[in-house]
Amino acid sequence: MLKTSGRRKEKRAGIRLLIVGVVAVLATALSASIAVAVTDTVGLVDPTTGVWSLRTEDGLTHSFYFGNPGDIPFAGDWNCNGVDTPGLYRQSDGYVYLRNSNDQGNANVSFFFGNPGDLPIAGDFNGDGCDTVSVYRPSESRVFIINELGSEDGGLGAADTDYYFGNPGDSPFTGDFDDDGIDTIGLYRQSTGLVYFRNSHTQGNAEFQFFFGDPGDRFIGGDWTNDGTDTPGVFRPSQSMFYLKYTNSSGNADAQFGYGNGSMLPVAGNWGDIPAIPELALVEVASGLDSPMLAVAPKGDARLFIAERGGDIRILKNGAINASPFLSVAGVSTCGEGGLLGLAFHPDYASNGRFFVHYTAPSGSSIQSRIVEYRATPSSDTANPTPIRTILSLEQPQCNHNAGSISFGTDGYLYIPFGDGGKQGDNAQNPHSWLGSVLRIDIDGGVPYAIPAGNPYNGTNGAREVWATGLRNPFRSSIDHQTGDLYIGDVGHHDWEEVSVGPNGVAGLNYGWPIMEGNACFDPPAGCDSSGLTAPAITYSTHDDGRSVVGGYVYRGTAIPSLGGTYFYADFFSDWIRSFRLVGGAVTDQRDWTSSIGSVNSVAGFGEDGNGELYVVSISGSIYKIAPARSA
Repeated sequence: MLKTSGRRKEKRAGIRLLIVGVVAVLATALSASIAVAVTDTVGLVDPTTGVWSLRTEDGLTHSFYFGNPGDIPFAGDWNCNGVDTPGLYRQSDGYVYLRNSNDQGNANVSFFFGNPGDLPIAGDFNGDGCDTVSVYRPSESRVFIINELGSEDGGLGAADTDYYFGNPGDSPFTGDFDDDGIDTIGLYRQSTGLVYFRNSHTQGNAEFQFFFGDPGDRFIGGDWTNDGTDTPGVFRPSQSMFYLKYTNSSGNADAQFGYGNGSMLPVAGNWGDIPAIPELALVEVASGLDSPMLAVAPKGDARLFIAERGGDIRILKNGAINASPFLSVAGVSTCGEGGLLGLAFHPDYASNGRFFVHYTAPSGSSIQSRIVEYRATPSSDTANPTPIRTILSLEQPQCNHNAGSISFGTDGYLYIPFGDGGKQGDNAQNPHSWLGSVLRIDIDGGVPYAIPAGNPYNGTNGAREVWATGLRNPFRSSIDHQTGDLYIGDVGHHDWEEVSVGPNGVAGLNYGWPIMEGNACFDPPAGCDSSGLTAPAITYSTHDDGRSVVGGYVYRGTAIPSLGGTYFYADFFSDWIRSFRLVGGAVTDQRDWTSSIGSVNSVAGFGEDGNGELYVVSISGSIYKIAPARSA
């Protein structure tokens, strides 16, 4: 690796992990503010999803896609700027694919070198400050070094240097083990935990060796202390733990931490400029409301429409609440968990003025859930108080588990989750019942609605409206406007709260209740059959973290670009606000924002305005906007 005078490190590529993995490529990344790494850190590649997760020094994660099934991931500084970025080696044909930044995009450089079955090694092999890609041939225990990168899918020709080192089965890696500015090869023997090092590109035995790790560990390494020398580390799949050493000598790890899961493949490097956690603030934009439940707006509309539990819909406009309600829904029952629970504007509201409410009405000794259509002149602050029609209604056995949110998907259909009726899930596994299910209907294709093509049931094997089953009380749900994925905060019974995600267009999912509560068996309490069930994206304990999950939204606004794709959620009783991102089906970037933005009492829902900015709704009467800290 290149050093400057005074032994100040100018550029670190670190030791590259070289393990065969299966990776899938696409790309998505956060933009905006950055955090500069000064030492090598670790990363993980999920071979089932293709997600690269790069860890910062303070334990945060930046994730994106890169790779194809069967490619081998590694990292290096390909454009000589001191930052390590992804590389892929395709063993089937010897093709190399390199990216020059840790963000979205295709390979910047591609070429072929080596033979099928070779393992890639990466490093600065001649001390010029730039990393290149070479190969280790396991069948011959032979190293082939080349000191330039190819381009335009061409071949590199013969190696500049080649020599024999190691035994078949050894895992090769590279690093600057003696702080001379040149990367050389090492070998990790997984069967014994022995590490072998050479400090020159010449044939011969190891110049030093020692034990580190346990059989089965996956070797990584890098300059963990920024002293110019690469030292070893291992990722232990059985524990999902990293163990790092700060010297090239035997002994116990100097640092250890948990990260990822055992199916992932570790990588290491100096990731340079990667997105940092933005500084956020909660800015109160409205107060004095009467039990607000949620806040939404038509796309592009500057107003925010706030649903109060008792039936009024209020408008926040130009920083103030209008004196007169937009609409007062008549006949609302607030028995138990009832009230005005959901509001959704038609995707073409700006031209047709159609919107829909979900509320509970008195019905005998219990209540009835109703989805009702209203209309308004799109620019008016007052809706027509006369309903156009009742789209559907559902008798509720009890006054709880009524769910609430309704949302239009990117397919234009209306998604309506319902709870299980409050009787411990008796209905949630019955696709003939709307209770404990998500309905999907086409409100444009018929009166009062039509059944969309692709719904999983035909009326004989289940209700035609049902899209998904297995829910307990999906009180708050939303649809990501970019991906079309359905996010559901499903309130738990006794032990686990959960957020589940239904990928766009995937019909017939069963979220598991009451067979499962979270990831645990519920009925029966042990030995349950979870086959065919969709596991939650995240869970948390009702004993330790809260008692009633409140689902939110995926941030798709423009005010805080580095939050793009971040899903926010809360707990009604615990007052915290948390988030995660879903990348290729894998949860990453889990954060608790309480220490930075504070807590909010009794969060009943979240809000999203017409520009994708998000809000937190407290049933105590206030609305808070999630904003950059400078706006506070």
